[in-house]
Amino acid sequence: MSSKIFRDPLYNYIGIDRTRDSWLLELIDTPEFQRLRRIHQLGVSYLTYPGADHNRLAHSLGVVHLMQQALGHLKFTNDEEYVNRARAPLLATALIHDVGHGPFSHLFEPCLGIDHEVWSKKIILCEDKDCRVNRVLKRVDASLPKIVSDLIDKDNFDQPSWMRYLMSSQLDMDRLDYLRRDSLFTGAGCGHFDFYRLLNTFELHTDAEGEREIVWPQKSMLAIEEYIFARYYMYQNVYLHKTTRGFEKMLEAMWRRAKAIHEDGGDAALMVSIREFWAAPQPTIQQYLSLEEYTVLQQIQNWTLHSDKALSDLARRFLARQGFAMIDPPAYSAGLTMTNDPWEEALRGLVSKSKEYDPPDMYLLKDELKGKYNQPYFPEKEADEQSVKNAIRILIDGKPVEVSSQLERLKPLTQEPVGRVRYYLPKELHKEAIALRTNWK
Repeated sequence: MSSKIFRDPLYNYIGIDRTRDSWLLELIDTPEFQRLRRIHQLGVSYLTYPGADHNRLAHSLGVVHLMQQALGHLKFTNDEEYVNRARAPLLATALIHDVGHGPFSHLFEPCLGIDHEVWSKKIILCEDKDCRVNRVLKRVDASLPKIVSDLIDKDNFDQPSWMRYLMSSQLDMDRLDYLRRDSLFTGAGCGHFDFYRLLNTFELHTDAEGEREIVWPQKSMLAIEEYIFARYYMYQNVYLHKTTRGFEKMLEAMWRRAKAIHEDGGDAALMVSIREFWAAPQPTIQQYLSLEEYTVLQQIQNWTLHSDKALSDLARRFLARQGFAMIDPPAYSAGLTMTNDPWEEALRGLVSKSKEYDPPDMYLLKDELKGKYNQPYFPEKEADEQSVKNAIRILIDGKPVEVSSQLERLKPLTQEPVGRVRYYLPKELHKEAIALRTNWK
């Protein structure tokens, strides 16, 4: 066979040409990429949706599959030589854009204090003997690691905008895969949209400055609307699910507690890889890559026997799926903010009444959701500042126009995003917390 075939639940077959793209197969075989098998795509969502056991590696293969199709579409509608020059950088970026993810994907970014894109760039640019990804890329083209790193960096504008936006924009290959893949594995059923039309109708439009940008024809307008609603429903039903978020906050609380014990000179019963990572002023790439989900889960298992009562209690609750109960703040009157201190202090007082829940910070967990997550599509309002990066645009009479300006049904999704706060506390206290909120003035 001329192609290496991967069986995939979403696309059935994903093929990579053994002759033309043998270097992609080498990238797939690197330890850095294979590590993604051990990183859940949806963090701890499997505690909410039992089927959500898919990993970052499968998603990355899906993105490279979509990028192949997008490039094939562009070749027939644009200068083939121009598109071919972008082929290797885009396929490489599609495959390894997530190589820097930590345990449980986005969940561990607050714990580690750094975005996964930063680690992805470090891994791609690393020239140490143990860094296989960089060596494979350089054999293709000496400049390829730098170009791929640029395309991953959301603040870098050195590469052509249409290339950046195929990977990171309001409608990109990454989102086209994960929305449908996450919908499939969770069984949520709300991530469906006409991805084939979106993938095979976009165009490269040249603006007044000669910059090529991605736009869609007017005939794709309803497919875009369907995509935006699917994205909204997936955030509300899956990504921000109250049960999932509760376990995320529980894991973050355990991490903070153990780190405080460690920094105070106590014995946090740390796994070797975690102890070395915390001890390093600037952790190395290999120290970072050694932090896998199996490592963290074994660490949590160790904490179930820890002498610190709160740490061991939360570890047991996490592993046994005995999560906290969620409670929303009361509806605040005019002049009060959503992070109203009196309400939080009242909840803290409720938790503090029992010595069983000590310290209270481990048993009252606060979840602050940024507005952009409650409203995942919020385009730039000023037309002269719109681009595919911050708005999805369609061609009307040859001019790019932001799609929600043409579809009234999308207007509610493009209002100013509003943040949200939720609290989690032991289920044994939930009835009292509800009563407290009911009588709140």
